[in-house]
Amino acid sequence: MVGSKTDLDVRLEKILKEIFQVEKIDLNFSMDEIPEWDSFKHYELIVAVENEFKIKLKIADTMAITSIPIIKSKILKYLNEK
Repeated sequence: MVGSKTDLDVRLEKILKEIFQVEKIDLNFSMDEIPEWDSFKHYELIVAVENEFKIKLKIADTMAITSIPIIKSKILKYLNEK
């Protein structure tokens, strides 16, 4: 389980930088603010998040993810359900 939000932020930021191939990312950004965030990258992001946090997102949740804060809230939701 994630020790704190800071741990979650660090791990999520690493995933985002790898997926979008950027050196810096603002954890408050939405899809509209990240040009690299297309449908293929969205799928890669979902898979990476599931693997990193050992969770399985529901289809409805994967479609609701349109910003980094939403990703964080979904991760926390699933981790709290474990």
